[in-house]
Amino acid sequence: MKSKRIYEIEAFIKKNKTASIEELCETFNVSTNTIRRDINQLVDMKIAKKVYGGIEVIEDSHKAVDYYKRNIENYQSKKYIGEIAFNEIKTNDIIYIDTGTTTIHLLDYVDKNMTFTIITNSLDIMNRASQFENVTLFIIGEKYKPITRSFIGMDSNMLLEKFNINKAFMSATGVNIQNGLSNSEMEENLIKQYITSKVSETFILADHSKMGKSTLLTYCNLDDISKIFTDKTPPKDITDFCQEHNIDIHF
Repeated sequence: MKSKRIYEIEAFIKKNKTASIEELCETFNVSTNTIRRDINQLVDMKIAKKVYGGIEVIEDSHKAVDYYKRNIENYQSKKYIGEIAFNEIKTNDIIYIDTGTTTIHLLDYVDKNMTFTIITNSLDIMNRASQFENVTLFIIGEKYKPITRSFIGMDSNMLLEKFNINKAFMSATGVNIQNGLSNSEMEENLIKQYITSKVSETFILADHSKMGKSTLLTYCNLDDISKIFTDKTPPKDITDFCQEHNIDIHF
């Protein structure tokens, strides 16, 4: 898969500092044209720069590698979660897709003929969604934040006030009863709060490692969500809470 290969190349050049086109072709078993396209994407993402015959890492790109590490952690579980959650997307839906290494996998399963609207602040969602001719894409946020690969800030952005969003597919670094859905980035948290207070249905996509945990900032109470998509049965207290509050759990 292209997105996974991009992150693997990112890690490879971070480790080796530099790589030739020929070396990358042999390592990742793809054509020269494919590697050149991948290199262009890494250059656009400010992760690397072109040098004669290959590519060289930009030393200040450690934050992007942090994202890579998060992406490959529980990769198969995240891909599975994206697959089962994708069934919630229907033709002509207006949806918000949150930034994150799990929510990105929703777009692994889009049929090229499917028509719907995506609103996002995620660079990766934007890049992937732009490949679908029948998907209408809107970007929110005014400033790019490399550590989360997302756009933040809503002061002069009025788009969110205008949209009637059907469904929000949200990520979280922690999910528990006391603090609900949480994350650790203040600017991200403000957008997440606004979205979940506005939409008709909120879906949380989180693997088992996030369950029962809490991080710095709450953006949504657990009883305000509609469904949980995960890869294993959540802890009993969360399962009981969801049953009491009619929150569906899919795994």
